[in-house]
Amino acid sequence: MNSQQIIARFSLSQTTERPATIRFNAEKRASAVMLPLLDVNDEAHLLLCKRPSYLLHHPGEICLPGGKYEEQDDTLMHTALRELNEELNIATHQVTVHGKLHQYATLTGFTIEPFVCVVSEGTTWQADPNEVAASFLMPLSYLSNQQNWQPLPFERNGKTITLQGLMTPHGLLWGATASIINNFIKQLALPV
Repeated sequence: MNSQQIIARFSLSQTTERPATIRFNAEKRASAVMLPLLDVNDEAHLLLCKRPSYLLHHPGEICLPGGKYEEQDDTLMHTALRELNEELNIATHQVTVHGKLHQYATLTGFTIEPFVCVVSEGTTWQADPNEVAASFLMPLSYLSNQQNWQPLPFERNGKTITLQGLMTPHGLLWGATASIINNFIKQLALPV
């Protein structure tokens, strides 16, 4: 399936239903991420990043381009677009934003607004080494195959929490990023 077919499914699946586990909390810090789709050999891929290992928060983790809302951002979509440009040097005119997923609340006190875009054909990107150790593409067909995911139980505040994880060529994809990607895949109802 290519990115245009994915976007058609995404557009048809837009829903107003909110997940029961998400509640607005004014103390949560606002942030946004972009799910950038690109086609490789007529197959949709998602562009992911690996955070540098020297960062204080989430070092070496696999992530989507994105970050915290800043005062100069008019909206959270502007936050996601700004971060896409800062991290990967992909300009606003090189993408078409097609919508957003439900807001995601992290265990670390952030709310994340995920946006979905298609990167224009022929666009190249260059990772900023201060923000991104590596950037890479993962086929949506691989990400949508639940056999590639594994449960990852861990302890947090004395409770066992189980998240889903997937091994990539650059390390483990898990946590908020994995949950956001899984929410996107579920919304698309892709055949496995």
